[in-house]
Amino acid sequence: MALKILVAEDNVFTATQYARVLEKSGHSVVIARDGQECIERYSDELIKSEFNSIDKNPFDVVLLDNNMPKKSGVEVAKEILDKRPNQRIIFASAYDINSLLKTPGTIPESVEVLEKPFSLNTMISKIQA
Repeated sequence: MALKILVAEDNVFTATQYARVLEKSGHSVVIARDGQECIERYSDELIKSEFNSIDKNPFDVVLLDNNMPKKSGVEVAKEILDKRPNQRIIFASAYDINSLLKTPGTIPESVEVLEKPFSLNTMISKIQA
């Protein structure tokens, strides 16, 4: 099944690699270069998708790097989850996301972690799971 994936990654080489391998697997990929751009892309798609279905998320998966310019992955995740609490988010991070997300409230089940370093095959498996 083809998925619609939003990738937020400030490293151009890494983002290109992710997009190439995901598109080869038949998925459509939108890339954001920083946290702010990620929110903008998400919001744009949210507006478009709301005409189709109020229940449907604009992306099947949001793949987030945590260390990005303008907004961190954690900040982006919180903004997205405020809009769509069941949006599936995967953090691609070398950091312990649970400690980063230690805030009032619980981390939704829709948030997952892919610990760096990981292989591109591992990423594909996680996204398609």
